[in-house]
Amino acid sequence: MDILFDNVIAFRPQPKIGRSYGISIKYFDDLSSEVVKRLDYQIHLFVQQYKNLDNTWQLSFDKDELFINQHEPDLVSEQLAHLAMKALFPVKVDVNSKNEVFRGIANHEDILKRWEETVLKMNDKYEGDLVELFIEKMSEKIGNKHELLHALANDMFWQTFFHPQYFRYEQNLSKEMVFEFPVLPYQLIRFKGKQSLSDGYSSLGTYKVGFTGEAEIPAGTPYEGRGNGKAKMKLEAKFDLDQNGGLLKYAVINWGIEQQDGEHISRSNRVQFSAYEIATENKINKEENGVERADEPKVSSAKKGFWERMLG
Repeated sequence: MDILFDNVIAFRPQPKIGRSYGISIKYFDDLSSEVVKRLDYQIHLFVQQYKNLDNTWQLSFDKDELFINQHEPDLVSEQLAHLAMKALFPVKVDVNSKNEVFRGIANHEDILKRWEETVLKMNDKYEGDLVELFIEKMSEKIGNKHELLHALANDMFWQTFFHPQYFRYEQNLSKEMVFEFPVLPYQLIRFKGKQSLSDGYSSLGTYKVGFTGEAEIPAGTPYEGRGNGKAKMKLEAKFDLDQNGGLLKYAVINWGIEQQDGEHISRSNRVQFSAYEIATENKINKEENGVERADEPKVSSAKKGFWERMLG
């Protein structure tokens, strides 16, 4: 199916398919190219199409195999966050032909049940004021489906996957855009710039989309005042979208600080996010509630980590 017509990319993923992504987030030293922190995890997506609704899909996202600096979570704070992640995912949302979420979180009740079970495990294994505070704050966040959806917007993969791309481009295959991306903790930064679509398909059978933009450095951040106040945040993103349906296949996003000293312009990368498709195995399952279901995709070569073994 050719999804590009009149300079429009339409979101029309094939129903009953699964796709998995390997995610890597690298944080660089402020003065060098050394990686000072690295997060790796996997996202498993499977697509379900409503039989009686045109151009409406349900997307289910699961998240696992979390590694911090190439190790499983070992600090108590990391372990608590990982347990909360296991309760939150899978997350299901309904989307339209622009890949826009329009009915909020579809499985909020299931998430609440998983969270109740997780709280019992946390109280059984951990104690202390910080643990109680963590449970209290997470319970408030998870208990409100609107707050929970808002919190997901601070996830790099979430913002990458749902970044607006399914619209009509101008004749030169470009468009002025805003890209909101959480390069700072719990803070979406609005990068203003230009998004462009390559002419024709790549050798991978994908549409290539690129974005370049900049933003002012927010007050109160470690980067405030750089370059005598003339420094800016720069963001460059590259996407590969599947020719047959428009699903994301690959993405690389680089964020850094650019500052000018006279005629000399220097650029330092601070964060690199990458998502790449990895091999999966999935099969068709039964229909449920008017949605054509598929089994959750499984990574053919993945091993179970300690927390996966412990939690089952």
